This record gives sequence, C-alpha cells and structure tokens, in this order.
Amino acid sequence: MKFSMKGLAYAVAIGATLVGCADSPSAAGQSPAPAPAAGQDQVVAEVGGHKITLKDVDAKWEEFDAAERSRVTQLLYQNRRNMLDQLVGDALIQDAAKAAGMSAEAYLTQESAKRLTPITEPEIQAFYDQNKDRAQGRPIEQLRKPITDFLDGQRRLQAKAQLVDDLRGKNANVKVMLDPPRYTVTLAANDPIRGDAMAPITIVEFSDYQ
Repeated sequence: MKFSMKGLAYAVAIGATLVGCADSPSAAGQSPAPAPAAGQDQVVAEVGGHKITLKDVDAKWEEFDAAERSRVTQLLYQNRRNMLDQLVGDALIQDAAKAAGMSAEAYLTQESAKRLTPITEPEIQAFYDQNKDRAQGRPIEQLRKPITDFLDGQRRLQAKAQLVDDLRGKNANVKVMLDPPRYTVTLAANDPIRGDAMAPITIVEFSDYQ
C-alpha cells in the first residue's frame, strides 16, 4: 500500500494542528468571502472613458505569460471539479438514504462499514518506516495511535469514494455539465510542420492526486 508522505506530519502533529486551526481566523468563520465569479464582459477598469474588460485582462495575460494562465485555469477547473464530485456524491448518498428510510449519516456509516478493512500491524509499521524522517526520533510505540487514527480516516474516505462510485454506477440520472478548459492553438504560416498539418493530436496528462 502506498502512503502519502504528508501523512506522518499529520499523525505526529495532529494535536498541534487542530489547536492551530481552532485559533485561526478562518476556522472561526472570519475569513473574507470569495469574490463573485466575473463574466468576461465585466468592466474592471476605466481610463479616460476607455473601458477595460476582464476579457482584455485575460488576453493580455495570455500574451504576457500563456503558460501560467493555462496552469491557473487548469488548477481552477480541477478544484471546481473536485468539489463538484463531492457535491454529487453527497446528493447520491442522500437519495439512497432516503430510499432506504435512513438518515444520510446512518446510511453512510452502514455502507462504509461494508467496505472497510481492518488496519493491520504491518500497515502501521510500513507507514512508520516510509515516513521515519518525519518522526523526529520518536519510536513507533509513541506514534501507533495517531498513525492508526490517520490510516483509519484515510480508509473511511476511500470507503465513501467506493460507495459513491457504486451509487453512480446504478444511477443513470447523474449528469456533469462542467466542461474542462479548452485551448485554441493558432498556427502561423511559417511554423515548422512535419507530416500532415491537419493530423489529429491527442494529449494525455498524468497527475499525482496524493
């Protein structure tokens, strides 16, 4: 089993992390609300009666640093898609729970238990060994409980994800309309070409979701 390298940092410092989060302004609900989404035609500045739209800003950004604009656009899409998947999953669980005459929480607990496997001592040892440099010299005896708690939390998330996959497979009414970003690549007449200039191109992106 592959473990996240961030895991032991969470496991050994879980208490301090929770305290720190509790004291932070964002945890207390004091973080500023995000700005509303802006349309491309929104006017974001005026100079002597000349209006500058968000579309103008993005065009200049594309001209100035196309690679960074592409990276940020893709990151925004990926985060939106991740949150959308969570909302879809929650809705599927609520519908299944209603059909079963149960609360969503009780249904999730019941169905997750069917998909959970016990955490074994070899898994705890393997996690400790892979993250030993983060243990700050503490023996596994001191870290067994926080490691176990962390692995249990990870396993419950995996069980929920599996449940959602199972529910999606049984539900034909799930539609996702959030389109990924698309980019138009303009070719100049003097661009070097080898082979058919109109040949289809497939780009495969590999990402680490740890």
